[in-house]
Amino acid sequence: MATADMLDRVTTRLTGWEVQPSEVELLEDIQTISDRVCLRVGAGELPALAESIVVDATVKMLNRVRFEGISSESVGQTGTITTSFVDDILAEYADELSSLSDLVDDGGTGHRPPVRFI
Repeated sequence: MATADMLDRVTTRLTGWEVQPSEVELLEDIQTISDRVCLRVGAGELPALAESIVVDATVKMLNRVRFEGISSESVGQTGTITTSFVDDILAEYADELSSLSDLVDDGGTGHRPPVRFI
């Protein structure tokens, strides 16, 4: 799947939003999440298996504007609202990214090469 396909998937998930992000903004967010996934799994380019994670995480990134990423919120005695956001948008995908990293290390086979002792 290419970036254009991921853009289509993200756009589909945003159907119904009153204010739609621009295509430029969506492409930038998709690229940012793709880069972060590649860094985490040690891949030079985005593995096809990671594309669903990129789409999902991109929507979550956009939803931060709509407060989906809030981890806590409180109102102080003076009426001041304090809001904390989730720091790592990919944290919930740690298991999947770890498995994907193993596949990347194995050349995509899912099997590590045999160890030979000399």
